[in-house]
Amino acid sequence: MERIPYLHFKKDKKDLVKSYYIALIPLLLFGLYKNGIILYQNDFISFGDLFIPLYFYFISIFIGLIVALIRKDSKKEWMLVALILSCTVSINTSLVLYPLVLFVSLFISSYLKDKYSFNFVSLTRVMLLLALFVQSYSYLNVAEKIEAFNYSLFDSFWGYGVSGIANGSLFCLLIGFIFLAFNRFYKRVIPIMASISFVLIFLVMFLITKNTTYLESILNGTVYFAFVFVAADIMVSPDTKWGMALYGVVIGLLTGVLCLFLPLDEAPYLSIFFTSLAIPFFNKIAHKKYLHR
Repeated sequence: MERIPYLHFKKDKKDLVKSYYIALIPLLLFGLYKNGIILYQNDFISFGDLFIPLYFYFISIFIGLIVALIRKDSKKEWMLVALILSCTVSINTSLVLYPLVLFVSLFISSYLKDKYSFNFVSLTRVMLLLALFVQSYSYLNVAEKIEAFNYSLFDSFWGYGVSGIANGSLFCLLIGFIFLAFNRFYKRVIPIMASISFVLIFLVMFLITKNTTYLESILNGTVYFAFVFVAADIMVSPDTKWGMALYGVVIGLLTGVLCLFLPLDEAPYLSIFFTSLAIPFFNKIAHKKYLHR
């Protein structure tokens, strides 16, 4: 069993965090294009609404900074977590309610993670969604609600399927993943195995039902975004390739099953959270200790 290198120095962690920021750039830009620029060009929104995606990006970064200051922790890490979460919410999310809900969700989960070992980003995402359910919640932007654009099946790959603000483009996600994969501290095995498991389940479902919705789901980046940016947590995940592979497979399989009953936007975060609770089991199988704070 090959062991993955530990983060020996703060500069190693800073380098990994920097890689995450850079990997997010293509997705953030496409999110602005899909939910802002293209809608404005086709007269679906006003000029002011064009900047709504940017509002979610920057207000999330600000909330992450506030939490970091209160917690006296790394500003860049908390800002990154908040930015990742902003990519996953609906463009229809209340501009007033979102900052408050994000702050409370981050704050609560940050204290829980001090006592328990679990993927706190996935839990924060679940808490965020539950709190936002008080409003009418849909992942369709204004053009998608009226089916204004006649997208083909393959358009989902480019990012034109139903998704959060900036997590739907599988093309942009692959660019980001390739960049992350070159960082030796990034646990690339987890998203790879999770993605393979998820794809296999939905391919089987497509072959059985002949329903092209399953193919659209495979080509949509929403689920893979969670695998790439949330599941591969450097601190709360197995530390050997065997442990990571098994961990990824379980996440992918559980996500595939949950997606049969829940939206693509929600299922992977529940899967990651519940699977992360069983990390001691994966480490026991791999006969290695995982990273501790």
